[in-house]
Amino acid sequence: MSRIDASSDSPISESPPLERRLPVRVPEERVLRDWLAREIERNAGAVDSGTVPTNATALLDALLSAKPGAAAFLWREQPIRWYRLVLDRDRFVALRPVDGPDDLLWRDVSTDGTLFGVAERVHTEGIDPLDAAGIDAEAIRTYRDELAAGTRFDPLIVRTRRGATPWFVADGNHRATAAALHALETGRYDPMPAYVAVTANPVLEPIVDRARGLLQRLAGRSIGRCGRRGP
Repeated sequence: MSRIDASSDSPISESPPLERRLPVRVPEERVLRDWLAREIERNAGAVDSGTVPTNATALLDALLSAKPGAAAFLWREQPIRWYRLVLDRDRFVALRPVDGPDDLLWRDVSTDGTLFGVAERVHTEGIDPLDAAGIDAEAIRTYRDELAAGTRFDPLIVRTRRGATPWFVADGNHRATAAALHALETGRYDPMPAYVAVTANPVLEPIVDRARGLLQRLAGRSIGRCGRRGP
């Protein structure tokens, strides 16, 4: 990894993760339920206590109400495949703030557009850049202290598209920045868990469709016709 500890010029090492495994598919309802629970924990008024969600549709509606910007992709970019995994160092370092107006705050502070870049700026300049951008510096410091005390963070909510595209944090910008700051301060990265949403790539899909159509034509198949072919 190219990032180094600014105080020691030594590479940031990765401490042995508590779990090493390939990405595991998880149902969307599980992710939505965990995400909404965090929103309620942060803001008890995020969901009407008299209408606690009981199914996937209700969970989605509640999340869209509580996080209309960050959660918009849940209905806009279906179908979605969800995975649970532990982020390796390189993937963690490259995480970006979620698309939308809120990411402007984080990008204004970041050295390179990533959340790790936000931590780099804080590590060298203190919290003033966060305050100037309107980012909750106290939340980041609290998360950093909890991580230093051995607390394991809940999974980040990350989204990406099929293909070589960036990974964006839809929920957990403060936790990810705190983990990056902790890594810079200690020289050790404690692997972060994440739920990763993989959506279709609107650029790749037409290419795939055209390639599929070409193969079908070459195989002598008829596209868009039903019934038996005539003589």
